[in-house]
Amino acid sequence: MEYPPSVDLRDPVQKYSKAFATDEDLAIAEAVHEFVDREIMPRRLDLDGGFHRDRELAEKTFHQIRKSLVDIGWQRARFPKKYGGLGIDSSVTYSIFTEELSRGDPDIAEHIGTAVWSLQPAMLVNNETVLERFAPIFCGSEVCDGCFAMTEPAGGCNVEDVYCQHGRTIQTRAELKGNEWIINGQKLWPGPIISSIIYSTVCTVDPEKGDDGIVIIDVPKDTPGLSFGKPEELMGRTCTAKNGAIFYDDVRVPKEYCSGLPGGQGAWVLKHMVSSRYDSAPQALGPAQACLEIAIDYLKDRYIVGKPVRDRSLIAATIGEMAMKIQAARSYYLNVAYMSDHPEIYGDTISLQQLARSSGCKNFATEVAEWVCRQAMGLMGSYGYSTGGHIEKYLRDLPIIRLWMAGVHGALLDTARGEYAFKSW
Repeated sequence: MEYPPSVDLRDPVQKYSKAFATDEDLAIAEAVHEFVDREIMPRRLDLDGGFHRDRELAEKTFHQIRKSLVDIGWQRARFPKKYGGLGIDSSVTYSIFTEELSRGDPDIAEHIGTAVWSLQPAMLVNNETVLERFAPIFCGSEVCDGCFAMTEPAGGCNVEDVYCQHGRTIQTRAELKGNEWIINGQKLWPGPIISSIIYSTVCTVDPEKGDDGIVIIDVPKDTPGLSFGKPEELMGRTCTAKNGAIFYDDVRVPKEYCSGLPGGQGAWVLKHMVSSRYDSAPQALGPAQACLEIAIDYLKDRYIVGKPVRDRSLIAATIGEMAMKIQAARSYYLNVAYMSDHPEIYGDTISLQQLARSSGCKNFATEVAEWVCRQAMGLMGSYGYSTGGHIEKYLRDLPIIRLWMAGVHGALLDTARGEYAFKSW
């Protein structure tokens, strides 16, 4: 009996189920896949500054790749057509794009995402004052950064714990005086700092008011009273991530720069938590897929007793488990993204149910991704540990995804809330 030839599961058309993805989604996946192979894979080492950690080389490479993405339209993809964007609003589409781009470098995908996050409150309520000023810049021909500033020195997870804290731990204060908002306080860990053109800042008018006290105010770059600390030195994304402290000292912006939501702006914080968590899952799986591919290709040319290492049953079983877990995590996040795209069936995105779903897929994907990368390093031995093997960079770039958006335990608690009326104590 002759068996049919195996299907190449690296092919984007085979990776993403048409139960979730449209033909257009698959075409986008193929285009981004080819872009990554052509523009990023040969330069992965340069994104870390080469063997000598040359920051100038890393920043130059990072900017060049991002400029190429601008040129083909991805910086403006999620912005409204009215302002020059492509108007892509499908969570499934963007998740697939994110995984394919993260296969090359997750921080490049992260920067594309933060640009959208910084204006998403304004887009939700159609704040034309903010959108008319900033959206055309993001939809232009130059690389552009935006920042969503939420976490604080006193406790990032407290601010992100929307169902227990309800904004009561926010210490950055905003006061409306006449036609201006006056902001005082500090944010820690958002990014990119310094290079962004707008800082969407989560504030409170009064912590005792809880959700109803939350306001989200867009602060333009170079506003008097706005200053920054030095970007933090990180374990991963060493030359490209620009996270740090933002200081607000009597920062004044027009009252129109506050994007309100019916029922209080705490709803937007919940929306941000939902979307950023399921967006995190494909960003984690991109590196996992890359490490799987690196290991398979490497083991083809390594021999034990005359046979390729990957033909040994123990090694093949490990590779099979790596592939199985990646495919399970991919199906998980695609399912959650699809549900987000169909609120008429599965409920509003701004809901406890969708927060639970997105929290679960983020945790599962990050756990799978780190496990896969460690397995790949083990299969490759010393070469997997070396800079030239590329796996060590992916392994350093991944943990921050697990840590952000309230971390593993915060996400687990929110997942439990989808099952019963859990209240932490």
